[in-house]
Amino acid sequence: MLQSFFETVLVRRVFSLLMLLEIGLAYVIYLNVFYIDQATGLSILDMEVGYSAARVTEILGGYGPVERARYEIIMMADLIHPAVYSSLFGGVIWSMIGRPERKWLAIIPLMAALFDWAENAVIWKMFTTPLPVEYALVQTGNYLSYFKHGLVWITVALLLWLLVRGLWRGIVR
Repeated sequence: MLQSFFETVLVRRVFSLLMLLEIGLAYVIYLNVFYIDQATGLSILDMEVGYSAARVTEILGGYGPVERARYEIIMMADLIHPAVYSSLFGGVIWSMIGRPERKWLAIIPLMAALFDWAENAVIWKMFTTPLPVEYALVQTGNYLSYFKHGLVWITVALLLWLLVRGLWRGIVR
């Protein structure tokens, strides 16, 4: 099942479409993140590696109506963003790993996407409830944030390792 999924992702047109979609989503997300940061000096919760109840109150309480509307745009784009980046990264990892017994590593970005969606759901709940946000809800988002960011960093490290290994093998040969 995973093999057919990643082979479909790696088909030239599908991969190109996913790349274009990723570029467009990243543009929408980071343009709005930049605007929110410039307007308020605050980041968004999705980009925080873990957060406390005080930090959630500071961030969400510091947004005006324009920043809240921009954050809603970010959250809408972030509905499909995890599927796109995890498919791209998983497909690249799948194609770069030589040994079949190590192909399972390609599911790491897919797991990151699952944690990303779960964190987004918790952030949406925090975003729509009046301040101060419940401690249990903040802690749930905090843990999901750590898992998501940890898996994303593992994915990036794996991709870099595979790239260096591939370049090294190309130079040595």
